[in-house]
Amino acid sequence: MIAVQKRDKNVTPSKEDYLKAIWSLSERTGGRQEVSTGDLAGALSVSPPAVSKMLKQMERQELVAHVPYYGVRLTDKGRGIALKIVRRHRLLECFLADTLGYASASVHDEAERLEHHISDEFEQRIDLLLGHPQHCPHGSPIPSLLGHISKPKGSLLS
Repeated sequence: MIAVQKRDKNVTPSKEDYLKAIWSLSERTGGRQEVSTGDLAGALSVSPPAVSKMLKQMERQELVAHVPYYGVRLTDKGRGIALKIVRRHRLLECFLADTLGYASASVHDEAERLEHHISDEFEQRIDLLLGHPQHCPHGSPIPSLLGHISKPKGSLLS
């Protein structure tokens, strides 16, 4: 288990988006750690050369590790930051839907705009106010402060 990281001033919102995208793509492929740069470019709607440039910067910060011929994977530090952003995003979705009355169809885009700009204290207050929700309005689990993600119970329809 990897603890959720505190905010690092050297990790820009753009880098946070990359970390979250790498984490999400990795989770969708059954936990495969490496993510192709092409898949990452598609997920972020940027060019493959832009991805390569950003990944080099992130590798210098020890946020990601490039695996030749396989792609990129998160380091423990990068995974902790990714989980922090995922946690904030999903808590914000809950707050927007449950407290402010946003429609569940619109909470994702609003949370995307806010997730990089709230403080740790604001995040903790949302969590407390909402009674420590376990899932966002879309049913995705919210990572704990220690980086634990509950696995859904049941079986896949496929």
